[in-house]
This record gives sequence, structure tokens and C-alpha cells, in this order.
Amino acid sequence: MNLFNLIKDLTRTTKKIDKSILPSQGLFYNDDFIIKIKKANKEDIFEYEQNFIKEDLGILINKVKTVVEKNIILQNHYNFDDLKSIDIVFIFLEIVKYTKKREITISYVDEELNKVEKINFESKTFNYFKLNNDLLKLYDNTTKSFFVEGYTFTLPSIGIENCITSFLIVKSMQNEADKYEKMSFNFSYFCGQKNFLTFDEIDNLIEIFNFDLDNEELFKIQKIIETFTPLQKYSLIRDGREIDINSKIDLQNIWK
Repeated sequence: MNLFNLIKDLTRTTKKIDKSILPSQGLFYNDDFIIKIKKANKEDIFEYEQNFIKEDLGILINKVKTVVEKNIILQNHYNFDDLKSIDIVFIFLEIVKYTKKREITISYVDEELNKVEKINFESKTFNYFKLNNDLLKLYDNTTKSFFVEGYTFTLPSIGIENCITSFLIVKSMQNEADKYEKMSFNFSYFCGQKNFLTFDEIDNLIEIFNFDLDNEELFKIQKIIETFTPLQKYSLIRDGREIDINSKIDLQNIWK
């Protein structure tokens, strides 16, 4: 990047993202975790659209992550790895909207009206997980987590997700992929505010969450995760009806 483009990049205006409108609803971020986004530049968009393979989920996820990492500004001591993985696509779409100065509209079939309708993807239409009073009583505002059945539950960060992915890639290269294929990685929900795990730590956690805990504890863990599964779902809502948007967002042509 030449000096002119660098200066231009540094002086781009930014937009603050209200953590409460994210899918995680900001529940797992510290109070001083401030998220700002900037507009993607032409190079970012070109890189995103190059070699786009719609059917390759791995490539798609990496492209989305790259755009977010390049166009997000986190203050204090936080970095990209501290973001909760469930929020990445939402933030990506906010960057697209901010860059293109337009809403993102999704077409869907209204089965009651038997016709194609359109709805904007935005916080006003997003179907947020509603926390009942029982769950709110379990929330610890100090640790930004839920204390349930003796376990501290949080949503996995991008950093933890990336560490597990790297771990599995290395194990695959070492011809050990079969060994981990049926393993549970549920420990990722109980890492608190961590954004990094060493391979030894991952191996140790795999051992604990697959072999050391008895069936009663494993059942507790599974129930806890299932309770918060709706927090990790993307859907919209209109007139009290849920609209599933899986595969309905055209991410390949999102910048057009």
C-alpha cells in the first residue's frame, strides 16, 4: 500500500457498534470492550470476491473473517481474537452496509401468504434469544458469563475457534485425524475470556471433557450448551413469525 492509500485508510470515518445488537447481545464482553468498524476499501472487496467458491464453507468463513479483521477497531487491550465467533457474520454485514450505504435485503417465501417477500437484515428484525428470569439469575456481570450447575458458560471466541482449527489441521497432517473425529470439543464453551489455547491445553481439555468426566457431568454440560443454543442461531422475525435465513444471504454478491 502506498503512502497516499495508507493515509486515506487511516483517516476513514468509523462507526461504533452497539454490543447489545449483536447475536451474543454483548453478554460475554467486558464493559470496556468497544467495537468500531470502518468502510472496506476496494482492495478488501477485490480480495473477498477473488476465487470465491460458494460451496466451500472454509473459504467463505476465511473471507468473512478477513474482512472483519481488516475493518474492525478494538480499543484498550483487545484484539480480533477476543470477538465471539457467533458475532462475526453480523459484524461483517454491518461493514457491508456501512461501506455500501444501503440495507441488506433478504428474499424469502411467506408460506401463509404463498408469495415471495423481502425483509431487511438489521437489529430491528433480528430474532434475538430471550433470556428468561431463571437464566438472568445465573448471569454474572463481573465475569460476563453464566454460572450453571457448577460450570461457567461463555460463547467461544474467534481465538479459541482458530486454535482448535489449527490443532485439527496439524493432527490431520500427522495422520491422526481419525482419533479426533468423534471427540467432543464442548470445552470451548467453558474457556471464559480466553482467546488462546496451546495444543497441549487442547489435548488436556479433550481428555477431561471426553474421558475424565462421568456421564452425569457430561449430561449436565450437554444440557447447558443446549439451553444456550438459540444464542448461536441467525434468524429474523416478522409479525411474530420466525424467518430462517440460512443460505438465503447471497454472500458471493454481497458487495454488488
